[in-house]
Amino acid sequence: MVETESSLLDSIDSERLMRHTRTIAQWERLSGSEDERKAFDYIERELEAYGFQCQRYHPVCYVSLPQSAKLVIVGEDADIPCITHSFSPSTPANGLELELIDGGSGRSGDFAEIDARRKAVLTEGLATPNTVAPAEAAGAAAVIHNSGPQMHEMTISPVWGNPTPNTLGLMPRIPHISVDEEGTTRLRNALSSGTAKVRIVTSVDTGWRPLPVLVADLTHPGSMPTHVLLSGHVDSWYYGAMDNGSANASMLECARILGEHRSELRHGLRIAFWSGHSHARYATSAWYADEFWSLTHHYCLAHVNIDSPGGIGATDLSSASTMAETWLLARQIFGDVAGAELRYDRIGRLGDQSFWGAGVPSFYCSISQQPEQETPTGIGALLGRGGGLGWWWHTRDDTVDKIDPAFLARDARILLATVFRLCHSPVLKFDQAQVAEEVLETLRSLQLDSESDLDLSNTIELAERLKSATERLRDFQLDEHATDDEIALYNGCVTGVSRILIPVNYTVSGEFEQDPAVPAEPLPGLQPARQLARRRGTPESYYPWLTRLRRERNRLEQALSQAEALIQQTLAVFEMPSE
Repeated sequence: MVETESSLLDSIDSERLMRHTRTIAQWERLSGSEDERKAFDYIERELEAYGFQCQRYHPVCYVSLPQSAKLVIVGEDADIPCITHSFSPSTPANGLELELIDGGSGRSGDFAEIDARRKAVLTEGLATPNTVAPAEAAGAAAVIHNSGPQMHEMTISPVWGNPTPNTLGLMPRIPHISVDEEGTTRLRNALSSGTAKVRIVTSVDTGWRPLPVLVADLTHPGSMPTHVLLSGHVDSWYYGAMDNGSANASMLECARILGEHRSELRHGLRIAFWSGHSHARYATSAWYADEFWSLTHHYCLAHVNIDSPGGIGATDLSSASTMAETWLLARQIFGDVAGAELRYDRIGRLGDQSFWGAGVPSFYCSISQQPEQETPTGIGALLGRGGGLGWWWHTRDDTVDKIDPAFLARDARILLATVFRLCHSPVLKFDQAQVAEEVLETLRSLQLDSESDLDLSNTIELAERLKSATERLRDFQLDEHATDDEIALYNGCVTGVSRILIPVNYTVSGEFEQDPAVPAEPLPGLQPARQLARRRGTPESYYPWLTRLRRERNRLEQALSQAEALIQQTLAVFEMPSE
């Protein structure tokens, strides 16, 4: 395989990558727009030329396109430059005149210190879903975000994909706008001189409309019914050369090369190009997860997502996100291909990661980032451990001159190696012992923080048993002459453990719903146990939460037991004496 992979990686064509990027980045690809359709048409023509079977879908999604925003300090003539955001409500035509106050970081603790009712609140940092609920709960009438040196386009809804009757109430109800540091200084100067008022006018086009999804399949008569899903979004803010034109180019280059080597792939390759990533909160990948849940659950071996590769200055290759079970394979690939040391950065609730309910192991979002540094906008913290994706991210300056051809080829090589190893290798190299260790460490920490309000001793014992079983699975070596049936049995065990554990390790709502687009820790359904002791004095809060946490503990214990039993049963088959 080493010679084959080396030959494949040498086939990466930097000029072709840049040509694809320039072509796609000639269009402003708002979700559902005519220019986006042109990009999809181009991508589909290329894939068909590489021998892929293509299918275009058009699910109806809830899309939000910012139109305009205006901010004026009452009594001053000059407007303050600003933008509004996807899913921010529109104001009346003549806007809202509101008293301005300082809201700090915009978190719940900051609002506890001020009276935000019917006021415009100035907060620090990017406009994210984390700032929506606290401001609305505090009775604010509008939020103004200091976006830093540049104003970054953002989506503020916490609802992942299309809203349902249960999540409609989470949609933002007050207008949000962003200003840059210069605008923030003007607002703070107005505050320092006494009571200040502002007028805010926003217009946002939000509604239901069809969006494109392109699915392309590469198989051959000898391949298994299983497949690897490679995905990335096509829609963009402005011309989006890095986000996400360079990713689309990398996907096409992988498709070209793997199409030429299809007979060497043991598993099928499915490539999905999404719309609605930026303007509909991952709506089409969430639709795909609903529409193809059974196919994904039973046959998708892994999801590899790619976003914003090849940026100028993107020298940090240590922060690409993975799951615990996929980290060691990714780490090996980064070392082999780029000589880089990949740290474990648990994959976050972003980047079209819509397949956790189906239990699909995941790789990446961004492969490379800027060097780690302090970023006043918080982009590094939002996207990973590194310094983020460049000052031009989500601005009109995301143009082709922000792409480094050598870095783009480097990132495409890592992407190609990942997809090729997953599609080519007979035996899956997922390390479930890493998952068991993550679960066990989290449970021990939760037990300490919950101060015995929630007894996790039995849960910890089950996790310890699972850890022992996963270590046996990791150390087990298939015979070099293993039959296809034996390989399928082993792979079925490895993927089966992921199917059981990912929904409890990554979701609160389970297999068939989507959690909000907000950060989450391991075992997110049990994380509220850390605050349980503080609720003791309020029975109306304490006992409902205790009941919920007991049920979440039961869900986890069932998963731990099922995963251990699957491993034990599988290893028992291999350990049976042959007749």
